Amino acid sequence: MTRNIIIALLIIIAILLLAYYYKASSLNLDSKGVTLKVKNKTFSFEATRVKTIPISFSNVNIMQSKLSDGTYFEVASVEALYEFNQNTNDVIKILFEATKVDKVFSIKGVSAMRITLKNSQVVNLFIDDNDMKELKFVYGISHEVFSSTVKQIMGKEVEELPIGGMFELTVPITKWNIKHNDYDGIITSMDH
Repeated sequence: MTRNIIIALLIIIAILLLAYYYKASSLNLDSKGVTLKVKNKTFSFEATRVKTIPISFSNVNIMQSKLSDGTYFEVASVEALYEFNQNTNDVIKILFEATKVDKVFSIKGVSAMRITLKNSQVVNLFIDDNDMKELKFVYGISHEVFSSTVKQIMGKEVEELPIGGMFELTVPITKWNIKHNDYDGIITSMDH
């Protein structure tokens, strides 16, 4: 009996320690700007919403917000019987019609990426894909801000990032389109 109680206590302690040390990363937008939490560090990108546009098609709902610093923050969610493709690189490549997607890091559900568009311009991006039913991402971040943030997160593990990144976007560059809504595209049916 005592042995069972000790085992139960050890299991509870192990679960509590795991819950304490495993904190998922996150990316959020509030009235003060974008907040990125990675490796128990919090980064704030101060900006206000200039305009928010809701977009809906088929089984996807998007809130696309233009921010005062020239970046865009998008939240996309899918209906109950669907989920986003688990290969986030493929989703990003389709949405931006990119020729190349370079993942700088991926830590507990948040990734930093550099996307090369068809016109050879580079776009810096942070994406939160903790939930396969919702994607949150901010893109159009200047090279200085992106590089500085990545260095603070990764420390000596990261190489110097080549200069690149659009400075201020006048229009959103994601291509949300119903033609991407298929098994090999951005979302999949959960009952396939």
